[in-house]
Amino acid sequence: MMHDEQNLDPYPWMINFKKNPIPLLMKAAPLPIRYRLLTDILEDSSSEDFLALQKNLRKHQARRKLLGDQHPDGLWPIDGRVSGLNPAQIQTLQLLKQLEVLQTLLEFSVTYKQEKVILGMREVIRSLAEQDLPLRMHHQSQAIYLAIVYRLEGNPIIKQLIRDLIARQNSDGGWSSLPDEPNSCYWSTVFFLWTLGQSKNFKDNRAIKKGLNYIQSKVLLDGESKLLPGMLVWDTLISGTSGLSIISGGTLRYLETLQIIDSHNKERKTYKLLDWLIDAQLKTGLWPSIMNRDRQGDFGVTLRVLKVLKHFQTQRVIETLKYDSDF
Repeated sequence: MMHDEQNLDPYPWMINFKKNPIPLLMKAAPLPIRYRLLTDILEDSSSEDFLALQKNLRKHQARRKLLGDQHPDGLWPIDGRVSGLNPAQIQTLQLLKQLEVLQTLLEFSVTYKQEKVILGMREVIRSLAEQDLPLRMHHQSQAIYLAIVYRLEGNPIIKQLIRDLIARQNSDGGWSSLPDEPNSCYWSTVFFLWTLGQSKNFKDNRAIKKGLNYIQSKVLLDGESKLLPGMLVWDTLISGTSGLSIISGGTLRYLETLQIIDSHNKERKTYKLLDWLIDAQLKTGLWPSIMNRDRQGDFGVTLRVLKVLKHFQTQRVIETLKYDSDF
């Protein structure tokens, strides 16, 4: 398969794109993104390009350094000084560090087969079991997400955490960031739904359907989250691996969540958001990290946009062809 096609013919779902971004991604994107472009977008797992990238990924310096930084007990060193902090505060910082590193390794395409990942996850699960830590909903969701993708979803601690969080659903269908907060937090809810959507076990769960109704009714509204307030939050397409950045992603995160838990969604509102996303493509061919702020574009955001657009635009193309053939 040629991965340097300049035209859009091989990709009918790119029909309304300003430019095919694949050549630029293959030429300039970081190694892990090029690898995921081949597997996730081009569905290539056998070409010479793929085999070369797979080989180089194992030697990828950033990935090797992170794995090498792990202590024999499975912990990664906490950034900064911890003197003056009590044991529970240190434990919380350690857990957040574990989550951040394990999520970063996932972005480097490290899998459950890597022993150090399972060792690191063991410490996450132990920490969740042993300590009643003051964690926000999105940190607990991140732990669940990593357990699912690293194939530890069946662990009793993770199963109980999922049950406990589902039980905390508010009457409006959303979830609060902290148990004692009365109002639902939009972005904590989106992230939790996105997380559960990674598992086959929750496809027909009533709580997810109720949560889906909540996020769809609030989409593009301001002030539905004290953690990420304001309208600019919808235009911030980039997500990170730590802190509040894990629940950012705005309109893109919403569409990613729809793709996972309501994959055949055909609502007009959804199509309008997809058209808005297509229109947001920059002259470079990439998509911006933040709309109207970033003129160069972001490789990671672009890869995520392509996954969403490939899914929904392929469905639209099929529907259009079916509609045309009916006449």
